[in-house]
Amino acid sequence: MADSQRAIRRLGVHQELRLICMFRLLQAVALTVLVMSPLAERLDQASNIEMARGSSLIYLVAAIGLYGLARMLPHPIRLQALIGAAVDILITVAVLKAFGGIGSGLGTLTLTSVALTALILPPRQAISVAAVALLLTFGQSLWLHFYDARRSDGDLGAKLLFGISFFLVTILVLWLGQRTKESQELADRRGRDLTSLAEINELIIQRLRTGVLVLSPEAKVLRMNEAARHLMGMPPMNETNLKTLAAPLFERFRYWFATGKHETAALQLSRGVPSTVPRFVRMGVEADSSVLVFLEDDSRVVRRAEELTLASLGRLSASIAHEVRNPLGAISHAAQLLQESDQLPDADKRLVDIITNHCARVNGIVENVLQLSRRESSKPEDLLLAPFMDDFMLGFRQAHPLGQDKLRLHVERQDLRAMVDPSQLNQALWNLVRNALRHGREPDRPADVLVRAILAKEQPGVLVDVIDRGPGIPSAVQGQLFEPFYSTRADGTGLGLYITKQLLEANQATIQYLVVPGGGSCFRIHLAATTSRNLL
Repeated sequence: MADSQRAIRRLGVHQELRLICMFRLLQAVALTVLVMSPLAERLDQASNIEMARGSSLIYLVAAIGLYGLARMLPHPIRLQALIGAAVDILITVAVLKAFGGIGSGLGTLTLTSVALTALILPPRQAISVAAVALLLTFGQSLWLHFYDARRSDGDLGAKLLFGISFFLVTILVLWLGQRTKESQELADRRGRDLTSLAEINELIIQRLRTGVLVLSPEAKVLRMNEAARHLMGMPPMNETNLKTLAAPLFERFRYWFATGKHETAALQLSRGVPSTVPRFVRMGVEADSSVLVFLEDDSRVVRRAEELTLASLGRLSASIAHEVRNPLGAISHAAQLLQESDQLPDADKRLVDIITNHCARVNGIVENVLQLSRRESSKPEDLLLAPFMDDFMLGFRQAHPLGQDKLRLHVERQDLRAMVDPSQLNQALWNLVRNALRHGREPDRPADVLVRAILAKEQPGVLVDVIDRGPGIPSAVQGQLFEPFYSTRADGTGLGLYITKQLLEANQATIQYLVVPGGGSCFRIHLAATTSRNLL
């Protein structure tokens, strides 16, 4: 950034040098025309016309050379400026000598050269140029005063004041140049800030999940972010007619433009995209002002409402679960005491078994609700999956004796890694494997469950599958599997898969249900990748 700013400033100074050289060339042409014309011979103070003409021709040639040099060589700028100032002063002194000194009025040529040179040179060099100009011009006046009194007007005080004006003009130009430089730098900073702010605003708008459009009063699309393009079905980039892009939105816009009222009904702008509720805001008070359109994904609003409802329900359920635990423990304990009685009839023992089973089921619901309410935030880490899966299988077999059931593990590669919280992944797999062993079996046949970890092919990450060979899940209810309190079995709590999904989403992972060809179910977990080396 600093290098680019210096380059821009250097380019600006070079342009100033070229303008000064162009002015010098015009000045040399004007001076040459003046001394070459008959008017020069009629001047009373003209004593050496040939010297003036020779000097002007030399000045013209030098001015042409300096202008060409400035156009061809951008560097060194200060050296070119010093050479140009020296040429201006020397030629002007020669011309002044031919026309009688400063009193001829041609001294302003030196004053102009000193002022223009001060625009480029640093303060010390600019003042030095002014001092040299003062010494040469006033020194020439002194020489004329003492050695050529006929051509001198004798007013040395006025000539000295004119020479001092070199310093005054140089200081004034330096001050104005510094102020101009500061103003330019401030303008550049403000311009960069505005550009950066515009880029940030554009990035924010593009990353918004809410669709944003800018419409003209004639319903022409002026701007559109990516979310709006998605909600409108990814239309062509070159299409700007809102009626062609989304006819329902065009009709809604016309209604709002005519009445100023919003309709609350959701619109589906294209097939296969979520419905949306458009909101229109005029960007000015004039009738021809642009209109800002917000397209809010209706499904996101619904999901947010569901999340808030579930959060409130979770807190309520947790408080109820705490209250249920005490009487449930008492009922379960009393049932166990009844089972130990020797005088209990067989029919009553059957009733006690029913009480015990249902107490266990209610206790499972209470445990799930409490587990959901006090779930801690995830702490993902770079996890090597092969040893983790081995430890999981060993722990699960120790806690759940399999009997005739089969539980197998397959890890495609020993270097598979994923970014996930190990404890939460363990809990999610525990729920899935337990469900597979419990429900993923054909009647009167042992369960056969495969836990598989493979590298994802289509996108970065690792796939962990829990596959059973049971009857599968009917397609009519597959969309509700991960909803809370929904179960396909009468004795299910409906919280296991919901908790599993919540745990995985907290780790930037996803879970989906897949139908296994030939019968069975597969719950697939897509874990986030850690680094690029996992994909090699």
